[in-house]
Amino acid sequence: MMSPEVEKLVVAGKLSRAEGEKLSLLPVGSFCQHKSWGAGRVAEWDLLADRMVIDFETKAGHSMKLSFALNSLEVLPPNSLLARRVGDLPALKKMAKEKPAQLVELALTSSSNAMSLDSLEALLKGTIVADADYKNWWTAAKKALKETRHIVVPTKRTELLTLRDQEKSHADTMVSNFLSARDLKGKLAALAMIQRELDLFVNPNDELQPVLADISSTVKKAAKLHPKEALQLLLCRNELLDAIPNGTLPAGSLTVEEHLRDNRPQIADASSGLPVALLTRMYRAFPGSFPEREWVQECLKHLTRTNGRALEEITQLLDVNDELDVLVDYLKRAVRNRLLSTDLLIWMCRERKKLSEPVFDMELGNAIIGALEDDHLQGGPKKTSRLHDAFTEDADLVPEMIADAEADELVIFSKRIKNSPVFEELTRRSLMGRIIKKRPETQSLMDEGGSKEDNSLIVSWESMERRKLELEELTRIKIPQNKKDIQIAREYGDLRENFEYKSAREQQAVLLRMQSKMERELRHARGTDFANVPTEQVGIGTIVEMEDVQTGVKETQSLLGAWDGDPDKQILSYLSEMGKALIGKRVGEEAELPTDQVGVRKVRVTAIKPYKV
Repeated sequence: MMSPEVEKLVVAGKLSRAEGEKLSLLPVGSFCQHKSWGAGRVAEWDLLADRMVIDFETKAGHSMKLSFALNSLEVLPPNSLLARRVGDLPALKKMAKEKPAQLVELALTSSSNAMSLDSLEALLKGTIVADADYKNWWTAAKKALKETRHIVVPTKRTELLTLRDQEKSHADTMVSNFLSARDLKGKLAALAMIQRELDLFVNPNDELQPVLADISSTVKKAAKLHPKEALQLLLCRNELLDAIPNGTLPAGSLTVEEHLRDNRPQIADASSGLPVALLTRMYRAFPGSFPEREWVQECLKHLTRTNGRALEEITQLLDVNDELDVLVDYLKRAVRNRLLSTDLLIWMCRERKKLSEPVFDMELGNAIIGALEDDHLQGGPKKTSRLHDAFTEDADLVPEMIADAEADELVIFSKRIKNSPVFEELTRRSLMGRIIKKRPETQSLMDEGGSKEDNSLIVSWESMERRKLELEELTRIKIPQNKKDIQIAREYGDLRENFEYKSAREQQAVLLRMQSKMERELRHARGTDFANVPTEQVGIGTIVEMEDVQTGVKETQSLLGAWDGDPDKQILSYLSEMGKALIGKRVGEEAELPTDQVGVRKVRVTAIKPYKV
């Protein structure tokens, strides 16, 4: 109601009726707020002088012209936090210390029941709570708010602190919030709140049936336009379902397996950025999502299209389902064809003593340098910086990679490092130092421009064919049989105590290493029939006649290919210790041959003949 004094000013035309009504709401002692000067209390009216005086928190005794004041001031309810901060600050400070949850509730009721954490801090910090004490105060306040279920404390700074309607149950409110959410992000946020506050539901399975039903229909409609959020919502639903005692889905609900099957092309991109727990849940659904063994091939497709976290889940899934042989075969082909992503290359380096051991060799090193150089040539922001760091900063990586490399391969690899523009000078020197320390012969080979000898693996055609047959038997019979043995042993019970399973898995690792070694050797093998070999000195494809210098006992040995050694037939591999000691010797020269006992014995070469005439 307008005061008589104000009514006279309105009648006289000095104030409009709207201004008069607002002025009547601002009597002496009432509270107001200015957008620049903050909260204040009306100290005096001087209607004859057309002014009023306000004691602002930061500007006491401030005189304002009536029309200006009425247009720029906001009336504050006397019980609002700002009004009480001006009128009774000591009481609020006491509330902050003794009843922090009550203070937060007061702030919310003064701000339409919702506000950001930044807004709350602006209201309290420096006035009600000292600047230095605010962080500790808020930690204590959050603990107190856990007992105040009608106040929702956000988990993220970007979400709002909210005061719930206490007339409606908290569980009903959360269900309503989910169902009324307009977009997928809103539904995800509402579902996350339900998961956090699941204990507020008396009978969660029954109460959440509308939510579970809504998720199915929402995902079906949104899968094409919003594949990532739709997938996440469905996976979160199953996560929630697992937390509900005796949780059940409404009849006809969409399953994760159905969704993966129906949206197969979009799954790899949609899964990018998912939390690890959801990635695990998604990939574990693969075996039931695709017909027969197609889930394995689907996993392999994802390997080059997903990031590090997804790689871990995919490879672990293949491993625990006894598909390590398939993974290794895929990685070999991917290395050869340079189809590996940066994340997959990094994973292979990190897992070199575990899952990627059978494919950790020089060829992988060349693939890594190739990826780094391709990125360098493209210019712009580097996409392979993490790969560069993984390759250069792990002091053991390159030495382990070159341990079994052939000499010529090693020279090429070393020269590539020396000449590559992707390494700085200090890094290049460090890498070369590691190589030479592991393989000292590298230095002389580099100085000579490569090996003087042909460092291919020299083998007879017969032994090459035998080795190919051995590899075929290993690949087609032994490894598949071992896989069956693993699957049979898995059925025996607890894998932690299952000796047969552990033994079969250990045998799998041995077989896969053998397979990689044989494939690598065959790639470098050069077949020969040992025809037309020179006999001026002992070499591959010669028959050596010799006598023991001490006893005079004569013997004959044939020096043949790397895989031809047969002591019973007096055939030596040129890679054997005896073979190495004899190579290069001429008739009349002596050689020291290793013995079965400690020490050596001296022999003298008496004749050199061709193995094949």
